[in-house]
Amino acid sequence: MNPGYLSLLLMVVALILFASGWKDIIVRGITSKVILLFFVCWLVASQLTVPAAGGRVNLCVAVLLVFAAYTLWTMRGFVYRLHMLSVGALLGSLCFFMQETIHLIPALFLGGTEVSIALIIGLLASVLIQIPSVQLAALSIGLLLAELYRGYLHQDYAGLQIGYQSFQDRWWLTVFMSRSLSLITGFGLLACKKSVNWMTEGIKRRGGGDSE
Repeated sequence: MNPGYLSLLLMVVALILFASGWKDIIVRGITSKVILLFFVCWLVASQLTVPAAGGRVNLCVAVLLVFAAYTLWTMRGFVYRLHMLSVGALLGSLCFFMQETIHLIPALFLGGTEVSIALIIGLLASVLIQIPSVQLAALSIGLLLAELYRGYLHQDYAGLQIGYQSFQDRWWLTVFMSRSLSLITGFGLLACKKSVNWMTEGIKRRGGGDSE
């Protein structure tokens, strides 16, 4: 699949899910206006680039930076803000490391490089942060850092190119992975809790019946 097609496909899937009433389940806490504004800005910005540091930067980077900054600004508590930034830095370093070492240990990346990286990064994000908006902001920071590291390291070969179609595909794929894993984990924990409550109530009823 050519770069850029995957991000468009996942955007369409996301819009269909939101229109079907899944918004409050997938990205609870984020208003419809914010989501609509994000999609519009992304569609426009992803078609524009600006020169920067001897290379070019796609303006979708600006959209993600604004989203991350807005999320950071609306958060309460210095410690929680620091937690989001530290998780973003961790995810960025890990993503960059995996991108640079794929040729050394290809056997560890099953089902495609991008899928494997998105799965690992998405899993960590879903475990470390539960609030959807904060999770997406941390992912954005991490993937932008990895893109910046990689672009700077390889600028002598391909020039500094940040935020292009490959990055957009990676961002959308990782977001889908993280939210899917978060939902699966949440439903699993809820099912376990209900099972434990059902067993506890059954034991209590049984114990009450035996005492009579």
